[in-house]
Amino acid sequence: MHGPDDAVSVLHVDDDPDLSALLTAGLERASDRLTVSAERSVDAGLARLREDDVDCVVSDYRMPDRDGIDFLRAVREREPSLPFIVFAETGSEAVASEAISAGVTDYVIRETTDSRYELLARKVESAVDSRRARESADRTNRRLRELSGVADDVLWMFSADWSELLFINDAYERLFGQSTEALAAEPTSFLDRIHPDDVDRVRAAMERASAGDSQSVEYRVRQSASVEVWVESQCEPVVDDDGTVRRMTGFSRDITDRKVRERELANANEQLDEFAATAAHDLRNPVNIADGHVALASEDCDSEHLDVAARALGRMDELLTDLLTLARTGERIGDTQRVDLAEVVAAAEHSVAMGDATLAVEAVGTVECDATRLKEALENLFRNAIEHNDAAVTVTVGTLPDRDGFYVEDDGRGIPHDEPGRVFEDGYTTVRKGTGFGLSIVERIVEAHGWTIAARNGVDGGARFEIAGVSSAE
Repeated sequence: MHGPDDAVSVLHVDDDPDLSALLTAGLERASDRLTVSAERSVDAGLARLREDDVDCVVSDYRMPDRDGIDFLRAVREREPSLPFIVFAETGSEAVASEAISAGVTDYVIRETTDSRYELLARKVESAVDSRRARESADRTNRRLRELSGVADDVLWMFSADWSELLFINDAYERLFGQSTEALAAEPTSFLDRIHPDDVDRVRAAMERASAGDSQSVEYRVRQSASVEVWVESQCEPVVDDDGTVRRMTGFSRDITDRKVRERELANANEQLDEFAATAAHDLRNPVNIADGHVALASEDCDSEHLDVAARALGRMDELLTDLLTLARTGERIGDTQRVDLAEVVAAAEHSVAMGDATLAVEAVGTVECDATRLKEALENLFRNAIEHNDAAVTVTVGTLPDRDGFYVEDDGRGIPHDEPGRVFEDGYTTVRKGTGFGLSIVERIVEAHGWTIAARNGVDGGARFEIAGVSSAE
């Protein structure tokens, strides 16, 4: 690898030793990077090229045995990209044309000025640096192609309007069932491989990407008449400093296995919902019957045992309610929409017996969520604050100051210092009347939205729950 200040080895071929000595001294004086070696004939110059590493050739045109153009042709047969500059005493259009046809890098007239060697030194450095940059880019491209050749994902690059394919690796043929040559000839022909029901969605994502927005889209690809796979593509537009989209980069990968697991999980959740509903119904009936008989028995006689039985039946009813909610919570959420967080908080407050507790709502904005599920989570947080404090508490909902999200905090007695990580465990509770499932339900709802929740003690000592990663909260 070469840097911009690395040394440059120059071979000068000229049959005149005095002119050669002047040029050697002039070039080395003009640039500290240049080291010049001299030969007096074309054959000697070719021999030096075979033996030494040379970065650039500077040759006279008129020499007695073979001229500079003959030398140039011989060099081009061996090293097509080696910088070669003809440094001639006089100019000739015919000679210049012949030199250009033979692949000369530059053609410079030797003028009798003090700056002639500075000019030649700049041309030598420019030619060598350009060649080194091209070689470095070629090495990088070869390595990238080697790496992309063994990648399972399809790596691609298109022009901003998708009209030109700039890069694609061989994984495309395996995933889309089409050759890279066919795609290069018709860059949008990959749309022909996509399931007809998904094409419009993919086209819309392409248009949004061309407008400068990053995209992620899932769709089906028909590899053949009998084979269909699920594919995820992520696209990142490359833009200039002024915001102009220049090209599209991204990758596509096979997510069929993931889709199969998602379907299996969905089926399992549906079965769990059915089981939970059946179990709740089958268990609640005998609980209700027992509760009714306890109530009738209490009318006939006064016994502390009946009071204990009634409380136990009430607790069983609470457990059944929370277990049913927990089973139905799962990892899924419904359709999301942008809603005012304050409105969801108010709706949750109306569904909770707040008693002497009060609710304070600080500056909050909008949030993209399943409003019904978020309301359920807030209800559980409000109940948690009320049930875990004997005295009346104030519950505050506000926006996190240092990151996207919001918090729910009370001014009660807080969380035991050694147990903040346990509060979300199924069945964990610090009060006898609690079921221990309320915060577990909250955590599942939060995580189903792709957010995170953390429990800690607040500034005033109460319990504080921070929900973060809510990017659309304002």
